[in-house]
Amino acid sequence: MSTGPSAMRRGVLVLGMHRSGTSALTRVLSLHGPALPADLLAGRADNPRGFFESAGMVALDDRMLAALGRAWDDPRPLPPDAPAVLAGFAGDAAALLRDQVPEGADFILKDPRACRLLPAWLPALAAVGARPFAVIAVRNPLEVAASLTERDRMAKRDALRLWLAHVVAAERDTRAIDRVVVHYDDLLRDWRGVVADAGLAVRGAQAAATEAFLAGTLRHHGRTTDALLRDAGVPAVVKRAYAELRRAPGEEGLDAPVFDAAEGSIFLRG
Repeated sequence: MSTGPSAMRRGVLVLGMHRSGTSALTRVLSLHGPALPADLLAGRADNPRGFFESAGMVALDDRMLAALGRAWDDPRPLPPDAPAVLAGFAGDAAALLRDQVPEGADFILKDPRACRLLPAWLPALAAVGARPFAVIAVRNPLEVAASLTERDRMAKRDALRLWLAHVVAAERDTRAIDRVVVHYDDLLRDWRGVVADAGLAVRGAQAAATEAFLAGTLRHHGRTTDALLRDAGVPAVVKRAYAELRRAPGEEGLDAPVFDAAEGSIFLRG
């Protein structure tokens, strides 16, 4: 029996900024294969259908951010020693996985905070015998900012910086693993294609459940790409990063220099 990477179970990481449709994406993918953690958070008024994320993972991610002097809504770059600090949490992350995901089965994890914490989560996946597969979820940053302003009264500039910090970190730290980019609009338009792009087979018995889940009022704060490009309040570095992410689902790969430049930009670091 093969013991190479292809024989390992998959740990699917849904990585995306808060309010980017990661909950809907995680639920759709979980209906067609990978198991969800056992300790799911309950829904809330701002996400009544559920977050589909592990309560333990969220708590651990908050601990990691606190150890770095940050919080989920802090757009400042992580300190230079972040990789070493986060590596020290890999054992805790692996222990959580052993407790909360089925042994030997493919599984799916989602918490937007994890975009910036992959130096802990990637070693944890290896420790439990899982091959990582990243699904980078992207949504128009104007829509994300509008949602965060409504829910948290977050200033537009801070929301855009937070969006950029999440996508830059997720892109940078997944370059060495298999990954795919999924746009929220594409999930709502063609969920079957998204499932296939994630390397999963559509389960016919779950098609009706998927359609029912996606039906209704999951689309809010709609903004077009043209609106983003015309908005003088959106820095060029955000526009370039979004354009690259929006291009990716239709073409092969991501252009790493776009994100390297974003990581060093005054807007993100200032």
